[in-house]
Order: sequence, then C-alpha cells, then structure tokens
Amino acid sequence: MSKGKYYFSKSLEKGLNILSLFNRKTPVLTQSEISKTLGLNMTSTYRYINTLVELGYLEKDAKTKEIRPSMRCLLFCTSLMRATDHLKMIKEIVDRIHGENNISIYVAVAVEDTMVGFYHREAQETLTYNLPDFSKNSLHNTALGKAYLSSLDEDRIAEKIETMTLVAKTEKTIVDKQELLTEIQATKARQYAISEEEYLPGLLAIGAPMFDPMRGNGIGAVSFDFSVLQHTTEEIEEKYGSLIRETAAALSELLPPDIHRR
Repeated sequence: MSKGKYYFSKSLEKGLNILSLFNRKTPVLTQSEISKTLGLNMTSTYRYINTLVELGYLEKDAKTKEIRPSMRCLLFCTSLMRATDHLKMIKEIVDRIHGENNISIYVAVAVEDTMVGFYHREAQETLTYNLPDFSKNSLHNTALGKAYLSSLDEDRIAEKIETMTLVAKTEKTIVDKQELLTEIQATKARQYAISEEEYLPGLLAIGAPMFDPMRGNGIGAVSFDFSVLQHTTEEIEEKYGSLIRETAAALSELLPPDIHRR
C-alpha cells in the first residue's frame, strides 16, 4: 500500500461525494436518494448528512426532510473559486479593462435567485456603488441578473419569471412580469442588459451573460456600473455595448466547466 493510500480518508471521500451530488438540475435531494446514488446504507448516509448539517454545509427541512446546500456551502465554494487559477486569469482581463477605461466592473455567477459576486473593481476618483457579494432576488432589477436571465432559453425564461417575486428596490424597478419578459427578450436580442436606477437610485449598469465553456448554458454575468451624474444610458450603450459583450465572451472561456457543481 502506498503512503498516499494509507493516509486516504474514506469518510472525507464520502462526505465530498454527497456534496458533489447537488447541482443545477438536482438542487434538492432526500436521504434515500443520496443513499441509493452513492451505494451507502441508510445509517451511514444519515451520519454523513447529519455531520454536514451540523457543520453548516447542508440544510435539512424539518418537515419534508429534503436536503440542500446552505449559504455557508455557497460561500465556501465561492472562496475556493477565488483561489483558483481560473480567477487569476479572470482578474487579468478585468484589471486590464478597468485600467484602460476606469470603470466599475462586477463579475458574478447565478445561484437560483441570487447573484454571487466573485470579483469586482471600482472606478477611481468617481462615484461608485458597492453591491453585496450575495444579491438575493436581484435577477429582475440588476444588469447582472437580467443579463443572466437572457442567457436562458425562451421556455426557461418564462418559467423562471413566473416563479419570481418582483421586489421593488426603487420606483423604477420592473415589478410587472409581462414587462420583465419583454425586457429580457429585448436583452437577448441585443446581447446585453441595461439597468436604469432599478437596483439603486443613481446607478446605471450594462451587463452581458457568461456561458459555461463546455455546455454553453448561461451561468452568470459581468457588468459595468456608472453614476447617472456622470453618464446617460445612451452614452453607455454607444461606448460600452460592444465592450461588455466582448468582455463576457472572454471571461466565459476562462470559467471552469460545470461551475455550479463547485
């Protein structure tokens, strides 16, 4: 037996295997489903699940017994993403564009109704806005969220919007589902999204979707953010419409495949 095999932890392997089962298509599982998929007996499965719940990486519904990754697990995965070589290359592109244009840039992935930011740069000597790392219920009121929605197929867009709760962050936030659907269709056609003071008063943003480099499905977005005191929407579209699309395409090529499983 090699030294590596001798120090191999089967328990850790099983715990990580459980976490790896959750992805976009299977965000929720039951204990029996996990047991059957991994070939574990129910007693062992319960012990591993309970350990992950106690550590805060999984959540278990007290009534339905359904199990799903927690926000702590999401934060952990985001931290890992920030430590990879993929992020280093993403940073190089974002830093270059930031340096050439002195603009605020946000890069985020979508997890259900939350945009999870994993890198951003702020414009120097100008008004800036700091979006939170986790922007929940923000698919309808941010350029990042609307850009991501536009990356989905038509049926998925309609399904997604139908289940959303459209919270008004400002008086300009779109809260009518048909109006939002029309906006996303326009976004899909021009390949970038616009948010005009819909998330924060005074904030203009333009965003484009990022795609999984292997599967081609939308997984997030990048945005350029500006102040209404310094720019108009028309100026932003004319000057940065092509650049935001090019930036999103370049970043998509650097994203690790199947990022939602990480």
